[in-house]
Parts: sequence; structure tokens; C-alpha cells
Amino acid sequence: MELLVFVSSGCPHCPKAASLAKKVALSHESHGLEYRKVRAKTPEAKELSGKFGISAYPTIVCVDGDENQLFRFVGTPEEGALINKLEKALGIKKSLIRKIFGNKNES
Repeated sequence: MELLVFVSSGCPHCPKAASLAKKVALSHESHGLEYRKVRAKTPEAKELSGKFGISAYPTIVCVDGDENQLFRFVGTPEEGALINKLEKALGIKKSLIRKIFGNKNES
């Protein structure tokens, strides 16, 4: 799974979004998450922007191993919102019931 962060050099909000995404990605890399910053006006950005329909900066897109989009944020999300979506996509988010009662199938 990969967290792509689309940024533009003239964007005042992009550094904060890129920093947040990198921080969150690094804290979840043990679950197989990778981070990639995609700079506007590069050949890579043109290809990926077309593929994912990027029309605003910053945009954070989470993709699976086949580059299927799992979720996206346009703009800089709140850290908790990004972590919540990411952990759901990674399958590590516990439901409230499991947090309270645990999983009876676990030893």
C-alpha cells in the first residue's frame, strides 16, 4: 500500500500536507505502507494526476499494490482523520466492540 502526496511548488498548504502524510506513513511502515511525494509538472505527476484525476493541490491518495485508489483527501486533513482512514484500509483499525470486549477468537 502506498500514500501518494501530490504537491505543487507554489502551494502554501502543500508542505504541511506532505509533512503530515510522511509522518503518518512512517509510523505505519511496519504494516507495509510506503510514502511518495509527487511533484507537479514532472512526468510522473502528469501520468499519475491523469490516472487519479488530480485537479487540486495538495491531494493525498492511498493506493493498494495494484494502484487502485482506496481513499483520498483534497487539502490537508486532520491527522486523526488520515490515521483513521489509513488504519481501516490497512485492516488494523479495531471496532469499538472489539476495543471494549476484545476478540473471543484470539488466544
